[in-house]
Amino acid sequence: MSRKKHRKKRPAAGTKEPAPVKPAAPVGQQGQPGLAASKTSRWLQFVLIAGALLLLLAGSIFLFKGRIPGGKELKGTRSWNVLLITLDTTRADRLGCYGYQAGWTPSLDELATSGVRFQNAYCQVPLTLPSHASILTGLNPCRHGVHNNGNYALSPESTTLAEILKEQGLKTAAFVASFSVDSRFGLDQGFETYDDSFEPGQAFKSYNAERPADRVYESFARWLEKNYSARFFAWVHFFDPHFPYNPPPEFARKFRDEPYDGEIAFMDKYVGRVMELIRIYGCQDRTLVVIAGDHGEAFGEKVEQGHGLFLYEMSVRVPFIITGPGIPSGRVVNQRVQLIDIMPTVLDLLGLEAPVDFDGQSLKPLLVGRKLKPADIYLESFFPKENYGWSELLGLISGDWKFIQAPRPELYNLKADPGENNNLYRPDDRQATLLKDRLEKIIKAASGLSPSRREMTPAEQERLRSLGYLQVAGSGTTSALPDPKDRLEELRAYQEAGFLEIRGQLEAAEKAYVRLVEMAPALESSYLNLSRVQGLQQKHLEAAATLRRGLEVLPGSDHLLAKLAQTLLLAGQKQEAREASDRALAINPDNYEALVVSLMISEEQGKVEEALALADRALKIEPENEMIRLSQAENLVRSGRQREAAEVYGRLVADFPGNDFYRLNLAVLYNLLGEFEKSLPLLEQVTRTSPSPKAYLNLALACLETRRLPEAARAFESYLSNTTGEDPENVARARSWLAQLKTIIK
Repeated sequence: MSRKKHRKKRPAAGTKEPAPVKPAAPVGQQGQPGLAASKTSRWLQFVLIAGALLLLLAGSIFLFKGRIPGGKELKGTRSWNVLLITLDTTRADRLGCYGYQAGWTPSLDELATSGVRFQNAYCQVPLTLPSHASILTGLNPCRHGVHNNGNYALSPESTTLAEILKEQGLKTAAFVASFSVDSRFGLDQGFETYDDSFEPGQAFKSYNAERPADRVYESFARWLEKNYSARFFAWVHFFDPHFPYNPPPEFARKFRDEPYDGEIAFMDKYVGRVMELIRIYGCQDRTLVVIAGDHGEAFGEKVEQGHGLFLYEMSVRVPFIITGPGIPSGRVVNQRVQLIDIMPTVLDLLGLEAPVDFDGQSLKPLLVGRKLKPADIYLESFFPKENYGWSELLGLISGDWKFIQAPRPELYNLKADPGENNNLYRPDDRQATLLKDRLEKIIKAASGLSPSRREMTPAEQERLRSLGYLQVAGSGTTSALPDPKDRLEELRAYQEAGFLEIRGQLEAAEKAYVRLVEMAPALESSYLNLSRVQGLQQKHLEAAATLRRGLEVLPGSDHLLAKLAQTLLLAGQKQEAREASDRALAINPDNYEALVVSLMISEEQGKVEEALALADRALKIEPENEMIRLSQAENLVRSGRQREAAEVYGRLVADFPGNDFYRLNLAVLYNLLGEFEKSLPLLEQVTRTSPSPKAYLNLALACLETRRLPEAARAFESYLSNTTGEDPENVARARSWLAQLKTIIK
């Protein structure tokens, strides 16, 4: 199954007679032929850059009316829409409907009142990508194979909720807020629209790792305006509560001491806006709404700040609400449920047969007050193993008991000890043995499925690092890995270094990362992190020395080699940089950063065909990357392949409609190809919004060739009045043609 977004190719057109005036050549960003004369800073910026408390619309008017307070029947109907709203990094105990008094979540509270709220809901893994993979497949991570952010992609063999509903004729669309769930990671399966753009007016996310709730809402609103009359399944993903906590000013002022609550309040505002749209378009009586957090967040209760590492309640317990037509109102379910129950529940409520064997179960009986046999809840985190080189953690919740498999296992009675302060584990404990056996059965039953492991590019690592996933473990780990609980001092050091860097205290962060290199010399990210903050301080030679030190320990690391190549290029050592990038590519031919460094150097050396070959390889990894596509277009021009260059520029214009630089170069190429009817509208727009002698000259030529003589004369006049005479040949020809046109027009 292809996950790429296809664009329509532009139709070919016939060629006209050569123009009497020499068309101006495509220009670089600074007005020079081809690429700008100094490309290094532009490229490296591209490669390295990571990164009103208003009235709530209409109060609670988005609520679904006509609730059944406690009915025993709930008939599925194939006519419903489905709206899935996921709340990234949202703790259940920070919402008003879960008893929190210090926050501000009126929209979510009203939705809970209008439907069924699950008091004890759990994710399978406290990480964004694998948790959403479980939501959309109804499978545990050990079944769908996605265990971490970035290093995995959902296998095309998996069946998603979107695929099933699309087959039933529903329009399917997703609007996501974080690079963690970018389409390259496979969650787009079954979605006709998968909006993962993280900057307004742009189609790409090379410089951005996330987008705020208002922009996600705007994307959804544009789509719903065109699709509300059809049956639909829409997934809206909000990411705002994720660290670092930077709510908009109005919410930052209100929640000065708890910015996390401010982020949730801001998100809640746009949950309300989404529901208001559902009401405005008349969809409220035919839309099933599911709201769920993907994982929680730790605030140091067990040392961890953030999420991903441990499987304690603050990280795995999430909010979960279902509301919609016929759903009982005001019901609270205390039984423990899990996110893998969402997909079978939705299909059951729609009256659809489940085509796959789910790990979760339908919660329909609980919605109407019936009993449902509690299911065991599988938990896991491979984050400590894959990001720190520590042991992975596995867990199981059965009833009120929670077992965590680790080098030093843990057992908690969640009813008696909800804070998980009293570890009851003993090797001979009957309850621990029972839960351990059940956990092993789940894992064994999942063996043999297709792996979903993928190689993460350094660019992807950098984006995930900007989201707080900072570490990358080396490949030299063994089976005897330490318990994360025994690495708390190291964990504190990692967290403190990361906080210092995020706050811009680079000198202090550098010292902290130096200590981490000493503490964890076999960890690849120790050297990557230290070299990064050294580079941010323009200490490029020191950063290069750090990376070389890391390569002494990890000589097979293409990540360290690619970073070394970048660093040496910044230091002006181009030959050494090319050697490092070539070494990285010998280890991993798809190392994106190494490809970019080699591409930059090839361009500067005038090796056009080599640069084109490198651009092709880079575009296979990041097919939507703006800067690589621009490089490809400019090198195609240099090689005389004007038709191919025009096709690339045409796609750039389509994806960046506000960029007149791309529009002008496309128009010039159309003129060179004799396709003046195509160039005219482009040049007319450019001369209005970004007038230049080059634009006027090409407009005059296009008008002349299409027999628009008065327009040609005006364009020649504008050219002559704006040119500085840097092109005497074209100036002379323009004057000659203008004189002839004035005679003809008279």
